[in-house]
Amino acid sequence: MLRIKKYAIRGLIMTLSIINCPLLIAVSAQSLGAGWPTAKPEAKPGTRWWWLGSAVDKDNLAWNLSEYARAGIGAVEITPLYGVKGNDANNISFLSPKWMEALQNVEDIARPLGIEVDMNCGTGWPFGGPHISLDEAACRAIIKDTIVNGKHQYTVEIGRTKQKVKRAAPGGEGWVIDHFDRQAVAHYLQRFDQAFATSGVPYPHTFFNDSYEVYKADWTPTLFDEFQKRRGYDLRQKLPELLGVVDDGNQVLADYRETLSDMLLENFTQQWVAWAHQHGVKVRNQAHGSPANLLDLYAAVDIPEIEGFGLSDFGIKGLRTDPGMTRKNDSDVSMLKYASSAAHVMGKPFTSSETFTWLTEHFRTSLSQMKPDLDLMFTCGVNHVYFHGSCYTPKDDVWPGWRFYASVDMTPNNSIWRDAPYLMKYIERCQSWLQLGEPDNDFLVYLPVRDMWHQRDKNNTLLMQFDIHSMAKKAPQFIRSILTIDSLGYDCDYISDRQLTKVRIADGMLQTEGGTRYKALIIPSGTTIDASLQAQIDRLGGYVIRGEQAADMARFCQPEAIKTACGLRAIRRKTADGWHYFIANLSPRDVEADVALAVPFESATWFNPMNGDIRPASVSNHQLHIALKSGESRILQTSNQSSIYVVPEKPVGEEIELQGPWVLSFTDEAPRVAGTFKLNQPQTWESLSDSAAVTMGTGVYTTTLKLNAQQARQHWQIDLGDVRESARVYINGQLIGCAWAVPFVLDCGSTLRKGRNDIRIEVTNLPANRIAALDRKGANWRKFNEINVVDINYKNTTYASWTPVASGLNSAVKLVR
Repeated sequence: MLRIKKYAIRGLIMTLSIINCPLLIAVSAQSLGAGWPTAKPEAKPGTRWWWLGSAVDKDNLAWNLSEYARAGIGAVEITPLYGVKGNDANNISFLSPKWMEALQNVEDIARPLGIEVDMNCGTGWPFGGPHISLDEAACRAIIKDTIVNGKHQYTVEIGRTKQKVKRAAPGGEGWVIDHFDRQAVAHYLQRFDQAFATSGVPYPHTFFNDSYEVYKADWTPTLFDEFQKRRGYDLRQKLPELLGVVDDGNQVLADYRETLSDMLLENFTQQWVAWAHQHGVKVRNQAHGSPANLLDLYAAVDIPEIEGFGLSDFGIKGLRTDPGMTRKNDSDVSMLKYASSAAHVMGKPFTSSETFTWLTEHFRTSLSQMKPDLDLMFTCGVNHVYFHGSCYTPKDDVWPGWRFYASVDMTPNNSIWRDAPYLMKYIERCQSWLQLGEPDNDFLVYLPVRDMWHQRDKNNTLLMQFDIHSMAKKAPQFIRSILTIDSLGYDCDYISDRQLTKVRIADGMLQTEGGTRYKALIIPSGTTIDASLQAQIDRLGGYVIRGEQAADMARFCQPEAIKTACGLRAIRRKTADGWHYFIANLSPRDVEADVALAVPFESATWFNPMNGDIRPASVSNHQLHIALKSGESRILQTSNQSSIYVVPEKPVGEEIELQGPWVLSFTDEAPRVAGTFKLNQPQTWESLSDSAAVTMGTGVYTTTLKLNAQQARQHWQIDLGDVRESARVYINGQLIGCAWAVPFVLDCGSTLRKGRNDIRIEVTNLPANRIAALDRKGANWRKFNEINVVDINYKNTTYASWTPVASGLNSAVKLVR
């Protein structure tokens, strides 16, 4: 039976003959009117760039930066740290004339490479240094209980925590500042004014502040006066209530914490931002860990930054696991959304992330292990990734070179660097979309921080710090509310009391101070409705939902079926032309379904950030056909223009195993592996010889494959199965791509031909086996001051007992269609 159909595709009339089967219509990107967005410089990933001892020189700065640029890194953030043992003579004191000269060299070298230069506004963390006197250092309350005439009398004396800058670099050692003290902060910043004014070196693009890790700093000299001014009563008269001796429902404790929050925002964050802006510099800040409303701190800066800490276990099919060598990611969906919420609510274009901190044990992190947590961050609103990180190292330093203990090691000294440009390009493609347009989350969710401030722990701790490791204890109900909203197929941003007062109703929606619009405000279950919150609820009237009931949310908008029906993670943004989604399958199962979207559309286009492919989506009766294997991700762009696309026929299930024989040789390996190995089938190489067992580098597997004419005409993919850890594939001398993340499948395109086909697979392994061999030999590569190199649990360790890590092809290789 012959059917002739005419398809109107954006102004084109195509006549197609269809004989008894669905047909894949090939439509050019031009005819679809679709293409990848022009990537901003910020679409490239950045990296935290540690300078050990600031012992840098111009030639090696140029080598490091050139390597970063070649791989696709678009920004470096200079963070000086402790030095290398025995290298003190080459250390450069922070902000000294010689240090400023090094900064000038970096700016001169980076500019033509297209690399943005940022710097930590200090060394190590937190802010502090040699010019901070003890009376400007972090404070603590010394509370004395005196019995007079049988009655308790409480007084507060000011003490100093005597915390010093953690992991400080030469010239950066000293007391941590009192972040609540306006004058102390101003004095701290004056050192930078002097260094830049004296040297004439241009200020960096962005100043950075790491997570707030100021411990036990629960007081400041002006606290009593500030408390009286802000809360309207004298804290001196309420010390028994503050200490929990008198039960007042912890109201005084909550007021004390809110006062510290206000002082940290105004005296530290806002002052720091204003100072930076005077010099034309942006500010990127990690607010987590602060004893303050995180949303207000994030909202005050140009680029809010969240942090991933550990590895998420999604159960993705085929993803290598490493038992005992990873730690659970403490930044779940609810935590990752704090920074992006503030950015969205305030209309800020970028949300950054400290990415891959302690993802795995040293020397064992693969590119494939990075992708799922990266995708999770993207779905939570991150669109400006910074790696954690890269350590400056001299080019000729003995391997493994200079190291930082909590780094995933994005440097040329890591074997994964060979294929890292494919990861970098993936990030750039994703972020080009995630930086485009405006956020389009459904609801605002009120952050009940005052309920958290009312909590008193068993140790009667006055200070409440909102660090990523303890949020589950401090905000369990809020976390449950956010995860419930997420599970129902909706997306949301958090809003603080301060931000809520500036929300208005516009065109039937809620509009924030930054101009972003939402369907309604959700008050999470269990929230205490005080007078100030009730006033906001009354003002917003019918745009308020109490609790997380699906029916209440459905009155305002439909959930995303790609989340509820398919179990996928997604985030949606909008432009004048429609909507676009980043979608990731972070589940153990492959997904194929026809679903409606929560937004109106007539047609859609798929963008594959792994390889740059653009394909029209199959849409029928406003149902989108979606097919994503476990671990895969895509960008979807919708359009209101009509088009027709025939669903491709399902895979026929045919496969051809590459039987071999195979030949294995090595390139770019260290130590050298001599000769070649003849294999009957693909196998990993760590057991083939003594040198192969300890080498770090690339194994080259070659074989041939014969196809008949009919087979050569078919559309094939090559399935590499279990790859340890990434693989470039060449067919008949043509590179078809790099398989660096699961599923390790590449499209063969038109490279296959009738007769003999030459197959070349270049597999790059991890450096784990090489570093374990060095430890067995007793090599002194742990040569750094201070904490040196510790394991994932912050313990001194050796890798000598590691069993060899599988390296190479670990399964059969097949052509599939």
